Amino acid sequence: MTSKLWRTWVGVAAVAACGLAGAAVALGSGSATKTGTPATSTTTTGTKPAHTPETPLTGDVLAKVKAAAVAKTGGTVDSATTENDSTNAAAAYEAHVTKADGSRVTVILDKDYNVLSVETGRGPGGHERGGRGRGGSGETALTGDTATKAKAAAVAKVGGTADAATTENDSDNAAAAYEVHVTKSDGTHVTVILDKSFAVLNVETHSFGQADHAGHGG
Repeated sequence: MTSKLWRTWVGVAAVAACGLAGAAVALGSGSATKTGTPATSTTTTGTKPAHTPETPLTGDVLAKVKAAAVAKTGGTVDSATTENDSTNAAAAYEAHVTKADGSRVTVILDKDYNVLSVETGRGPGGHERGGRGRGGSGETALTGDTATKAKAAAVAKVGGTADAATTENDSDNAAAAYEVHVTKSDGTHVTVILDKSFAVLNVETHSFGQADHAGHGG
């Protein structure tokens, strides 16, 4: 091999070696593990404001709300509370009324005691209202001797005054035939469930301004 040819071959080999080295560096660089602090994304979950509890009315406010409600619908006011969840922004108070026919309505009033609406099928507490409504589910008001016996049995059980008495169509107890809504001497409201023989099956206690079924065996 001539000297010139040898030098040419060495030069080519050197260039090739440099090329391979460069590729290795590039490959190593590309496969290197990148380290660093991952970006942290903070997600803020909105918290739904808690429902403001409705509170029982007292004193002059209670008297005025009752008067306005009865003037509108007749009957008897069972309870009256503030109104916090009406679709009407002007709503300030609600009164739960048992009408003369035993049906039950809720009267919504503004802060000046003007009646804004009369709603049927609502239980105390204002929400649709999972509480037991008087005369609901096709229940009808009791009359005559049946009403007298049902009210007497209920009052004998819990004391107080019977506000209304209806048939009972939605009790968990298949023997239930009547229900009597009673205001006890301490102002609390209960529903007394009776069978067709006027025997007390259950007493459901309602907190003032909110329908809570806390069944207590008769």
